[in-house]
Amino acid sequence: MKNGSLKNIIPWICGAVLALAVIACACLILNSGGPAKEGHHVVIFGDSIISYKQDETSVVNLVIAKTGMDVFDLSFGGTQMAMGLDAETLGDKRNYLSMYSIAQALYTDDFSLQASYTPSDITTEYFLERIESLKTLDLKETDIVIIEQCLNDYHSRIPITSDDGSECSYTGALTAAVNYIRSVNPDIRIIILSPTKKWMEDGSEALEYDYGSGTLALYLDAQRRTADRLGVEYLDMTDIYDAEYVNQTGEVITGYGYTVDGTHPNYYGRDVISDRISEYLKETENDGK
Repeated sequence: MKNGSLKNIIPWICGAVLALAVIACACLILNSGGPAKEGHHVVIFGDSIISYKQDETSVVNLVIAKTGMDVFDLSFGGTQMAMGLDAETLGDKRNYLSMYSIAQALYTDDFSLQASYTPSDITTEYFLERIESLKTLDLKETDIVIIEQCLNDYHSRIPITSDDGSECSYTGALTAAVNYIRSVNPDIRIIILSPTKKWMEDGSEALEYDYGSGTLALYLDAQRRTADRLGVEYLDMTDIYDAEYVNQTGEVITGYGYTVDGTHPNYYGRDVISDRISEYLKETENDGK
């Protein structure tokens, strides 16, 4: 009697094992379809102040050379912190790749908005590869996030604040982005980078110039106050072009001379930007540990 029962049970056991094996294989196939996720020591999100060059003299590559740290570049030129209010601009890179939309995508693991971006010219062709890299980022295994986004919000006349704290305002989007990132990794260090100095076409500094939603000084003040309110680190970059740098030919570089057009950093500008970031990272290496 017992032997007969055992013979009847064995096929059921084999069937169950086979079913489990099929389910496991299916899960492996499904998981293999997505990009492998990887954490990093430092991830930098920014605009063209960070991504102006894509060679060994880029800000991120200079930071890597100066610190020896694992630094992952997720900066996109021309992008901003907030979402634009005008529905007609939804397809613009400023919305597809705004810091708010990227942080939301990392939180939801849904990159469909970013994946639908189409490069508009040769200067944005690198976006496609970088969007694919974005999908591989594992914030849970990342130590530090640096966010450098402000100048294009200022240029685009994004409201500095809004009554409802909307992602269509600078401070609302910054708050939401920080909260999304912390929801994924509560222990992550977040560093907000201020913009560097900017000059207008007539050579005057842009600090008190208003494009329509406030002077750059007001944006900077709101950025710092929001960082303080959220309890994140703030690294001031507004004085780095004040120093004088003597190049190999004896030319003195200072002020506007660190830029190619009053905004975007030339090699000397990228060098001092990377210096400030590298020094801060090394000085605070053990923070949060």
